[in-house]
Amino acid sequence: MHSAPESSDVSVRDRVYGEATRSYEGRRSFVVVLLTICVFVFIISLSCRQATAPGPARNVLESGIVTLTDLDQFLVDDGPALRELAAQSEVEQFVIADYPLDIVLTRTEVVDSTDVELRQLILERSSGLLYARGIEAFDRTGDQSLRRFSIQGILELGVSQVSEPTHNRASTFAGASLLGCALCGAVVVATGTGWGRMRSLGMAAAAGAIPVVIMFFLLRLIVGAIGNGDPFVSGYRDITKAALGVPLQNALIVLVMGAAIVAASVVLSRLERIVSRSALPAPEDDY
Repeated sequence: MHSAPESSDVSVRDRVYGEATRSYEGRRSFVVVLLTICVFVFIISLSCRQATAPGPARNVLESGIVTLTDLDQFLVDDGPALRELAAQSEVEQFVIADYPLDIVLTRTEVVDSTDVELRQLILERSSGLLYARGIEAFDRTGDQSLRRFSIQGILELGVSQVSEPTHNRASTFAGASLLGCALCGAVVVATGTGWGRMRSLGMAAAAGAIPVVIMFFLLRLIVGAIGNGDPFVSGYRDITKAALGVPLQNALIVLVMGAAIVAASVVLSRLERIVSRSALPAPEDDY
């Protein structure tokens, strides 16, 4: 004899396929979670790659170098003496004295350039040096040491990430996470049904972007509140805020796109049901 089903409300299909269906849905949910994680990693790594690319990174560094080195005041105070020294010197290349970075200029560059051109030359050489060596470029003696848990030490740690090595590492993570997004997204689409596939993709994108928005928004608020009139702290702060703005902007774009995809899937699903109902033939009256 066969045992009677525990409940008469359970359909034959649910009794036969229930366990398999629950296991299948669990695996699919796991893939959606993996997709969310991949989106999270991709936003951060791509943003880091963008912020540390040679062009944008050096622009960000230059904006902070003006404050860190007090370059404009340096040119006002020491610019005339620098030009006089270059004009009288027989050495073709020399390092600028009393400047925080070991910038090498040629005699011709100093003598023949205007104040604006000389400022730009120093900025370009300074940003290139910082991008290649990191914040250690300010340490000429090798003995400089900052407490990592001091305000200046924490900001220095952030600024030191705007460099070429960080750009290379971010490129690797961005490529790997993008591949993960593609694979997990393909699985979600292949295993989903109807407009639910589109909705799952949008929800995963939005869920991966929300933590990035919250995290970097709070970090920008914290960094923006730091400052005590110290030009070095202000310079570090400006560079860090500019770098933190990149992932915040990218995460907001992904969040809006994910929410738009979810909304579109809901609207299209409802429209499809309305069209399907209107296409059904009207019931005939029996006489």
